[in-house]
Amino acid sequence: MNRNIILHRLLYLVILLFASSIITLCVLYVVPEGPFACARALQEEKNPEGFAEEVVYGLIATKLNAMETKDINRYLTLIDETDKEYYTEQYNWFMIYQDAVISDFSIKVLKAVQVDDATIVATLCQRYLYGSEKDERNVRYETRFVKTPAGWKDADLNFQVKETPHFIIKYPQKAETQAKEVSKAAEVAYETVVKDLGFESQSKFKIKLYVDRKMLRETADIRVPYLYNGWSEAGESVKMYAYREGSAELLIAHELVHNITLTVTDSQPAWFSEGLAAYFGNRPFAGGNPVQLESSTAEELSRPINWLDENALHEITDGDTRKLYNDMSAMVVEFIVETYEPDKLQAILVELSKYPRYESGYSTEWEPEMQDRLYKSIEIVLGLSKDEFNQKWLAWISSQ
Repeated sequence: MNRNIILHRLLYLVILLFASSIITLCVLYVVPEGPFACARALQEEKNPEGFAEEVVYGLIATKLNAMETKDINRYLTLIDETDKEYYTEQYNWFMIYQDAVISDFSIKVLKAVQVDDATIVATLCQRYLYGSEKDERNVRYETRFVKTPAGWKDADLNFQVKETPHFIIKYPQKAETQAKEVSKAAEVAYETVVKDLGFESQSKFKIKLYVDRKMLRETADIRVPYLYNGWSEAGESVKMYAYREGSAELLIAHELVHNITLTVTDSQPAWFSEGLAAYFGNRPFAGGNPVQLESSTAEELSRPINWLDENALHEITDGDTRKLYNDMSAMVVEFIVETYEPDKLQAILVELSKYPRYESGYSTEWEPEMQDRLYKSIEIVLGLSKDEFNQKWLAWISSQ
């Protein structure tokens, strides 16, 4: 081969490599929205530039210090308390965080912009290691800070807002199409749930849409080992993954049942809570119960109630076991409704409401006490001991 041709080809390759390096450097160090922006930000120390960044850097530093020292009071001073749902969510989140096994928690600011006199919007990168296995978790998100008489406060993610007769829908700008769909579906779900459940709220429900299921988990319950499409706790908003598959009405109805019944009483063991949400939320939109839909057979579900008590839903990682748990929970609630009428189920919830509230997000540590409360309430309302209730359940499910 001609020597000049070889030299020209070598020169061409050098130019290509040089150009590729320049592009990579631009992505890594020049373009803040590039795919590696968070990785770079989490590894470097950067001084704030301008008023907005100074505010956000200061708030983030205080937040991380409050988390490190497990100082919930200091942490909550950073939250906009006029947003009651968000304030409750942050209180519950901190209670979960302080008991979790977490290390190397960091939050870095990619950028911060003051959009008006009382609002700053910032793009943040968050990373930490979770659990004994140090599972790396990282998310990137856009959040708002608002100016209050007590200073600048964290005011949740940078949501847009739509309202319907019974809901306030909060969503990121990129999920506007999904927000329109959810607005319609929410009213359908509301009508069905309130009619069947027999409880109604006096105020509008809040629904938050997320375009990232990892971010949904980060704002709900970080202890759950899998990603989920929806979440709700008493006093919190209903949280939904914007791009979930399947019926929006079903998912909203499921979480709405959680929201309403947990407001009545938070003395609900995990299986009872999931059973309520599945029976009154899933069933009307799925077209039947788990046996009718052939999700599980009656034989598979013919297990003593203790099987539900002894399995912690939040710790079940096997999909088949989790499905069986949820299906059985739904069928036990159906057993109560079909055998003793809906008003008896409502009476059990009212009886449970007589116990002191936990006033915090769910904790597996409360399960034994909540189970005891439930079976005592069942005995008062239905006149059945736990063993008698279990025997009647086993007889009923075997006949399905």
